[in-house]
Amino acid sequence: MVKQLGFTYLVFPGATHSRFEHSLGTYYLAREVSTRLGLEEEDVVDVSLAGLLHDIGHSPFSHSLEDSMMKIYGKEHLGVTVDIIEGKTPRNELSDSLGDHKNRILKILKGEAGVLSRIISGNGDVDQIDYLARDSYYTGVALGAVDIPRIMRVLSIYRNELCVEVKGLPSVEGLMVARMLMYRTVYRHKTALIASSLANDALYSMNPDYDEFVQWNDCDFMAELKKTDLKIYDSLKHRKIPKGLIVRQSEREFNELKQELDGNLVSSQYFKSPFKNEVLKVLTEEGIRPITDFSLIMQFLERELEGMGLIIFKKEEELKVKDTLKTRKIQYL
Repeated sequence: MVKQLGFTYLVFPGATHSRFEHSLGTYYLAREVSTRLGLEEEDVVDVSLAGLLHDIGHSPFSHSLEDSMMKIYGKEHLGVTVDIIEGKTPRNELSDSLGDHKNRILKILKGEAGVLSRIISGNGDVDQIDYLARDSYYTGVALGAVDIPRIMRVLSIYRNELCVEVKGLPSVEGLMVARMLMYRTVYRHKTALIASSLANDALYSMNPDYDEFVQWNDCDFMAELKKTDLKIYDSLKHRKIPKGLIVRQSEREFNELKQELDGNLVSSQYFKSPFKNEVLKVLTEEGIRPITDFSLIMQFLERELEGMGLIIFKKEEELKVKDTLKTRKIQYL
């Protein structure tokens, strides 16, 4: 099993749901939305299968290890997903079973299939709708509540653009607010990020063969970690997490801070903004207009999801680290 929220279960014990569950949910929503939009049956099947397979390339503990994946293999989970669907990974029975659907699914996942791609990926997509509702439920954080039936009823297609009818704007704004609040309280929780960063460092040291790594689940990673780095294994297994602070800085500023604190840090990691620049379109009587013409929610979301840095240190270094931040007038969380 690959946990949907990585090490977030160390903070929210109920967050042990899997990527498989989320993929089933995305499949269901993709099929519902595409059927409601009146797409051809072949397109409905293709976009549904794309929803089912969109996360098949996730590494153990989901996004936690992606920085090291990029450094070692030059690809994140989407790149691995493409490799699996194309049949480039060992013991792969999936690729041939997809038949004529394979190339169309790949186009959808690569963002090359217009409305079909937009259903799966973009602001307000079915992937986002499912993970917000699901993650909110399993963490017990009600901030991620989403009015799924209403959002599906107000989606429409206009000139090959997926858009939301103007009457459904409040529901879509609610979705964006939910995403912003879930990032603030769950996805960027400091303790979970510290655990993820330690695991990320451990993977980089392991440097496993790609064909082996793409077959790992959470248990496989932890078993290998126990053999290669017992200290980090013990930290993650028994929640012996070191101290850490989050700073809101550009990546350049964060790299400068790391250099100044060199010798005081156990680890560090920069998290780039997950904000999607594609602006959702609103359908009015005059045609389609960007949601930014009606609402400020995208501006708030972009600001909240800006990049940030995480510095990790031993308890005895805490005062020195905080003094450095205070001297440089850097706010931290």
